[in-house]
Amino acid sequence: MRSGAIDAVRVAGISAVVMGHCVSEPWVRPALYSWHVPLFFILAGYFWSENRSLKSEIIDRARSLGRPYLSWLLLIAVVFLPLDSTLEGFKPGLVTAQFQNGQSSAMSYSTFWFVSVLLFAVILRRGLQVFPRPLVWALAGLGAIAAPALGTVLAQTPLAVGSALPCMAFLFLGSAARRVRSRITRPGLIGVALLAVSAAALASGLILPLDIKQGNYGTPILSMISAAMISWGLILCAEAGFARLPSSTGPVATGLAKAGFVVVLVHPFILWLLLNFAPALTMWPVFVITLSVAWLIALVAQRTVAAPWLTGSSRVAF
Repeated sequence: MRSGAIDAVRVAGISAVVMGHCVSEPWVRPALYSWHVPLFFILAGYFWSENRSLKSEIIDRARSLGRPYLSWLLLIAVVFLPLDSTLEGFKPGLVTAQFQNGQSSAMSYSTFWFVSVLLFAVILRRGLQVFPRPLVWALAGLGAIAAPALGTVLAQTPLAVGSALPCMAFLFLGSAARRVRSRITRPGLIGVALLAVSAAALASGLILPLDIKQGNYGTPILSMISAAMISWGLILCAEAGFARLPSSTGPVATGLAKAGFVVVLVHPFILWLLLNFAPALTMWPVFVITLSVAWLIALVAQRTVAAPWLTGSSRVAF
């Protein structure tokens, strides 16, 4: 069964990603970039199961991640290329630029790098599970240690696949958090403490925010640990909070979270449309419109016969 609390954390993470692209306030980078992308790798590790084969992992991820990636790549191109040609001339290479690395993509495809990195990170993690756990942990640790020096190089690999190596460390941190969850009897208190410590470190400048797309891993090791602490803190606080909320709250969060992957993929295109063709708006209305329209598209996509290709999951009944 899905957890409404953790689905609420997913919704918060997706909203933070959209806000990070729409709002340029000085506080956005330390407050959001410090955790919003690592969160999804940590959640993948949090729900990691050792009882799957590499083959089943590849097939499952191809369906849940690969199909929506390709579908929206093409659907966005159908609208984006003709409209962009009116601004800059016809440049079909804008659609394939993200295949070169995670940094060259057109604005409308600016989140597609995340999908390929997540895909390769989980497949790499699955392929390594046949080896002794200490050896795999050592490899993940090596990736985390090397990330500050080699992050830019890794991000510039085709599909940004090189970034999967340091991001695999987040999978392990998520798995570690899951293993100790049963020992935590006061999740709200621990969650607030984790968030407070991380916030203080970021506000003081002791720890710098990350930007995985650019290959920037902030303060060596500490920024990655801080991202895990924030993600873990959000999970614990959400679980403590949802225990006190009406039972109807969980399904709402789950419904939004199930559509969230589409929001990640399509919101940059909506933002591009607003910036280029809508009347001038301040950043906060742009954020609200971008987030709302993206989620509306996602919820509608869930209810079409093409849902498996658009969302990566089964069709949802009206």
